[in-house]
Amino acid sequence: MRKSKILAKLRSGKVARVACTGSPICMFPALAAHFHYDGVWVDAEHRTWDPHEAQAMIANHHAADIDCLWRAVTKEKTALYRLLEEGASGLMIPHVGTPDEARALVQAVKFPPLGDRGLCGGGRDANFWVGAPKDYTTQANRETFLTVQIETPEALANAEAIAAVPGVDVLFIGPGDMSLRLGCTAAVSDSKMLEVQKQIAAACRKHGKAWGRPVGTADDARTIIELGAQLVVLGSEFGALHKHLSECSDQFDGLLDEKAGAPATPLPATGRTY
Repeated sequence: MRKSKILAKLRSGKVARVACTGSPICMFPALAAHFHYDGVWVDAEHRTWDPHEAQAMIANHHAADIDCLWRAVTKEKTALYRLLEEGASGLMIPHVGTPDEARALVQAVKFPPLGDRGLCGGGRDANFWVGAPKDYTTQANRETFLTVQIETPEALANAEAIAAVPGVDVLFIGPGDMSLRLGCTAAVSDSKMLEVQKQIAAACRKHGKAWGRPVGTADDARTIIELGAQLVVLGSEFGALHKHLSECSDQFDGLLDEKAGAPATPLPATGRTY
């Protein structure tokens, strides 16, 4: 069974480097691996994925030997552990507000005795049962991880109880939803968000769990790492495209502004209508 690079970092007290995508870009896992990321957070909560696109995307992570952290569109039990059978290293579940919800998720995605995940063994995670280890279920529990998102005041109030649930590995702040509900900005340095981060850090420190959040800059990453964050998401396909197209648009503006006073060059007579 493939070893999780993110879990290896978390267990050694180091910071896991994670990128993000919500698009089925086939080369994204390979590029992320090339640039020394440990995993890719794939968003299926806010982006639409065909099941076969999801299957192919997770397979591309295996080919690149990089973790796939899949943010699921559902909390339904069989749909969740099917993603693990396809080979996802971890699952991220949005809007987990109570320890009872967290316990139900552990039941869904962990094999007995920790949970109640269904057994198949014919998936990618078991190498399609070709040379699967005899202790497959034990290794699956050890090398896959459950990340729950803390995104509401209720979840924040229950953060310590959620962190105490056996089988929950990571608490991950959803800064967009949390800031919307707290009436602040999502910025790492916002005073209310800073208190959220400190509260999550304390809960995780008390119960030996990891925590994290997405950030936009190295300075923001430094701030949360100093608070103890280990799952840090920095870099996305959306941000990269936005930045690149913005820069190219600025270049167009400069180019066309320079030619603004020049007479237009007539097009050749082709008979076409443009």
